Amino acid sequence: MNLEETLINAVKKVNGFDIYVYDMLNRSPFYDKMIIASVDSLRQANAVVGYIEEFFKDTNFKIRNVEGGNTSWVLIDCYDIILSVFTKEEREHFSIDKIYMDYPKVVIE
Repeated sequence: MNLEETLINAVKKVNGFDIYVYDMLNRSPFYDKMIIASVDSLRQANAVVGYIEEFFKDTNFKIRNVEGGNTSWVLIDCYDIILSVFTKEEREHFSIDKIYMDYPKVVIE
């Protein structure tokens, strides 16, 4: 399983939804992809971090940093891919998808 699949599976494991993968290659000097997902609660957002840490134990993947624990927006920096997990309300408040609307994206079912 590759890094992108691992991150998406962690979001799916907590019933995350509206998962979009934005292609940032040649658009950002810091990362290649941005994954944005929604969850219904802070507990689910925190669970995503726990699942990713658990998945990474048996892989070569590394987490550079986690921001926003116990908040309505958790950002997980995995070097080449950034995962942002929002509560639905927080995602709508920041209109985060509008920032990336001109970037190529894949919607994950």
